[in-house]
Amino acid sequence: MIVAAIIIGTDTQLLSWSLFDLFSDTKFTGEGLERVMTFDPERDILYLPAIEGKDIFEASRDMSVYRNRAVRMHVYLYLTSKREYMLNAIRRSYRYEDTIREALGKNRDLPEELGLLPLLESCFNPYAVSSSRAVGLWQFLENTSRPLGLKCDRWIDERRSVEKSTAAALRHLRTMRSIFPRWDLALAAYNGGAGYMKRTMDATGVRDYWQLREKGLLRPETAEYVPKFIALMLIYRNQKLFGVADEIARPEKTAASYLTLERPVDLKDIERLTGVPVRAIMELNPELNSALTPPTMKEYRLLLPAEALKKLEGKEKELYRCTITGVIQHRVRKGDTISGIARMYKKKLNSFLILTA
Repeated sequence: MIVAAIIIGTDTQLLSWSLFDLFSDTKFTGEGLERVMTFDPERDILYLPAIEGKDIFEASRDMSVYRNRAVRMHVYLYLTSKREYMLNAIRRSYRYEDTIREALGKNRDLPEELGLLPLLESCFNPYAVSSSRAVGLWQFLENTSRPLGLKCDRWIDERRSVEKSTAAALRHLRTMRSIFPRWDLALAAYNGGAGYMKRTMDATGVRDYWQLREKGLLRPETAEYVPKFIALMLIYRNQKLFGVADEIARPEKTAASYLTLERPVDLKDIERLTGVPVRAIMELNPELNSALTPPTMKEYRLLLPAEALKKLEGKEKELYRCTITGVIQHRVRKGDTISGIARMYKKKLNSFLILTA
């Protein structure tokens, strides 16, 4: 038994270095995975707190969650075979941490660790699209996002908005937690759906997430969802102990603020007036589907670099030179021309803006 121990954090719990020695591999090996899976907290470590009765966040904070074999397995996999995914997810998370932290500050009844869920959901990529057509950091399906107030139309997809989708995700997570007695079940419901989880629990009589998982009663994705999230959360919060801190550089942040637009604006005009490329503006506003701000929305808030905002001061006439008085949707057919479409709707060609889907 290894007896060298350290004090971690502010707790008085003694944890052996051997716990983190388990995860020293950077490349996957069968032997390394076997070592992780056969680790015995009662035999191979000086002290590890008990896990019984704790929710996943409490157990993660005091390290007792390492008693869970599934969690240990996924920590090992994310540090080895899935290492690049894990590193990219953490690097990207720093771009959006301020927005997510601000949203959590308005929802203090929720565990702050929930802000790390996009590590698993989307690798913190607002443009991520799953095989089931879920979109954004929080991977919302359209039929889930609409009841949560997220717009999805020709002009905008607010599932890609970091600010709006995060607020919606926290509301949704609170609802899941109000339905289910523990956070592990609530997170499983976030992944698999509340209806699916309730039907599974009612049909089997099993009310414990880990028992549902161990008995093979959950879909594979939902069965692995919670331990995967815990594993990524542990690595994120203990980067030095897992030896990944030197591989994760924080990106430089550009000071940015919102500009409330009175009317629709062509981003090319903002580029012309400020020098900020359209591509960079759309990266700050990933919800936009085109270089035109939504003509159907009044007082649209566009996020711009602080320096660009200064350059736009007093230039309202130039900013709003593209005046849109209405929107006509036309399905283009074979043989259609721009001039023909303009004539069809009795519009002058020089005042008719064509946007393709």
